[in-house]
Amino acid sequence: MPINLLKLPLLVGAMVVSELDYKEVFLLSINSRRAYYLVKTARVTVSKITFRFEECCGFNTFAIAVLINKKWFPVTSLLHVYKLALDDVMTVNLGLGYEVYTNFDWWREDNGVFNHRIECVNEPMAIQKAFQDHINSIFHCSENNKLSLSTKWKGSLPNITNVKEVEIEDYYVDSPILTRILTKYPDPHTLSVESNIVGEIPKDSPFFQVENIAIQSRCGPDYFPNFVGRNMCLRRAILTEQDLIQFLQKWISNEAYHNLETFSINMDPLHILNQDLIRQAIEFEEYDPEVPEKRPEFLTFDIPMPINLLKLPRLVGLIVVTELEEYQEVFLLSLCSLRTKFLVKKARIKLPNVSYQFRKCRGHNEFMIGFELHPTNFQYGLYKKVWYPVTSLLHVPKLVLNQISALKFGTGYEADTTIYLWYKEDGSFLHRIKYANDPMGIQKALQNHINSIFHYCGTNKLYLSMKCKGTLPNITNVKDIVIEDETVEPEFLTEVLTSYPNHQSLSIKSRIVGELPKESPVFQVQDIANFVGRNMWLRRALLTEQDIIQFLRKWISNEAYHSLETLSIMRNSGKTINEALIRQTIEFEEYDPSEPEKRPDYYDVVTPIRPIVQRHSLRNEKWLELKRITDGKRAFVQFFHIVFHFFVHKDSLDALNDDDVIWEF
Repeated sequence: MPINLLKLPLLVGAMVVSELDYKEVFLLSINSRRAYYLVKTARVTVSKITFRFEECCGFNTFAIAVLINKKWFPVTSLLHVYKLALDDVMTVNLGLGYEVYTNFDWWREDNGVFNHRIECVNEPMAIQKAFQDHINSIFHCSENNKLSLSTKWKGSLPNITNVKEVEIEDYYVDSPILTRILTKYPDPHTLSVESNIVGEIPKDSPFFQVENIAIQSRCGPDYFPNFVGRNMCLRRAILTEQDLIQFLQKWISNEAYHNLETFSINMDPLHILNQDLIRQAIEFEEYDPEVPEKRPEFLTFDIPMPINLLKLPRLVGLIVVTELEEYQEVFLLSLCSLRTKFLVKKARIKLPNVSYQFRKCRGHNEFMIGFELHPTNFQYGLYKKVWYPVTSLLHVPKLVLNQISALKFGTGYEADTTIYLWYKEDGSFLHRIKYANDPMGIQKALQNHINSIFHYCGTNKLYLSMKCKGTLPNITNVKDIVIEDETVEPEFLTEVLTSYPNHQSLSIKSRIVGELPKESPVFQVQDIANFVGRNMWLRRALLTEQDIIQFLRKWISNEAYHSLETLSIMRNSGKTINEALIRQTIEFEEYDPSEPEKRPDYYDVVTPIRPIVQRHSLRNEKWLELKRITDGKRAFVQFFHIVFHFFVHKDSLDALNDDDVIWEF
């Protein structure tokens, strides 16, 4: 050890201890009485301890850990053996006077992380209780504990107290063993059984008294008629329509299920419930869209946070933040307080890109923020994009007074809001923030907040709809614009491109109603799907062979299209382009297979318009070649049914990223 902790000033020593991981804190605490008190002074706290009891190498092993966001952080592990290796015996004092003879095993995992195991021969019940007391003491833990059990253990169940969560994970568990477990730990708040339950559970079993039950294995209808708890989830249930009818009738008549709050059943996908049969027996009330206020807008579940991040050591808190599964969670955490915002910033989570969507939702303007990625395989289709939400703002005329909460964005902007959370069918959650403030102020503040917590300084993509009323979003650094309405007016295009003057690409997926004036800023865009700049892609173009001939002549003579790099046109009429007619007017150079080196091997089309890199192989007779008269610039042309490609030769290939998706043509 490079430093003697006990010779450091107390506060410095405590700071060093607070940066150790849980295993190191535990091992330090059993070095000496002074080290034990130093660890306690550091006040490394955890909210919940997890114990795992299972069989290992023919012996019972008792592992202790901290579980944070479903990730296992080991503290120590006990292996109960018949005898110790005499020449390696160590005496360990667990701080409260309990002394035990042990052997220590040390090893390093493949990822470089070290682990340890303590072998002991003491009476298991006593040493387990002593270890729990020691752990609670050094980590200042008095909260509920979680116990994970394997049914392969021998002898008695672990001697630990305050067990509120029980998890059984094995191939099967006998009904008597299940009763024995729940009798040993009589006050479990949650029971999760991932094993097949063998045998019938008696009606008076404590199983039915547990508040929250999740059964992951196959089960029948006899698991819920005697249930008196609050929440039950059956993952692989085998039920009939009559079982559900009986359940609903008992709840309606208040005959049973008095405490029930939620009941979720996942059935065999091959068995589809006959809803008509159930509706014949049970009278339901249909949703009335004319009176929506009769129902709550969302069904939300209050999920308490299992740990206080701000009481964890800083490095552990940062690990927790980086392990959050959703960017929405990171964003919401940053709004909780100034301290959580700084914690999120220190975690240095970064977004690959940022996209804004401005659309209509339930008659109001919605301002969504997220990022998008494109799949690196093509099982979903060529242009599929995947949207990852970060947050969403909905501008409403007024808020419900008893649901208002004040949120601070960015550098001090405060807004009265209402936050809604709900779960989708796939189990993922979404949220929306309703506000009545001036949209311009909150949109700018939110952009600054997102850029700050995710350390983002790149360009932004903006999706727009003409259906939104009022001003366009107040955001900066917009480089890519997408318009996705059925129709779009030229005045709207002019307003968009004037509001975001530094744009680089414009994709119009709408039909333009009316004529664009020649001075329109549309024609100044560098990359556009209805264009004239560097890259042009026309998806449903109305053009003739004479239009193509006129275009080629102007390029060859350098009369126009000086900056053009790529042009792709797909004819709207469905009529094949008459290549022979064009070749009568324009002189092309054919491909010479005896001199393939005269052409580049391929041409990569890299533009913001399309989410992938299009790689076209040029060394074949499908591609024709042109040269510009003034400077000898080369271009490659292809006619394929209703498609026309025109690619200007590049002196150097585009630099591609490692994660670019390349589609070869």
